[in-house]
Amino acid sequence: MTSVLGRMLYRARYLFDWTPVAVSAPTPKYYEYHDMGQLFLGYAVSVQYRHHRPREYLFPCDEEKLGLVSRKYAMRRARRFYQQMKTEAKGL
Repeated sequence: MTSVLGRMLYRARYLFDWTPVAVSAPTPKYYEYHDMGQLFLGYAVSVQYRHHRPREYLFPCDEEKLGLVSRKYAMRRARRFYQQMKTEAKGL
């Protein structure tokens, strides 16, 4: 009985372990419309975790729509997040 409980606790430890292993630099993301062409969505940072699938975080920009978030601000947020994840990944 204890071996089953031990295996469950061992698996639960992996379930809650979100340690980043690799981080990619911010890249621009576009959406392709048939009639309008490309529309800039924002900057994406992908993070590979130790026990989970890679996850992509998008830092949106809406300069073309409402003008609330500029490209510079979205890039600054993406770079800050990239630097934070990079330092966490190096801490291994």
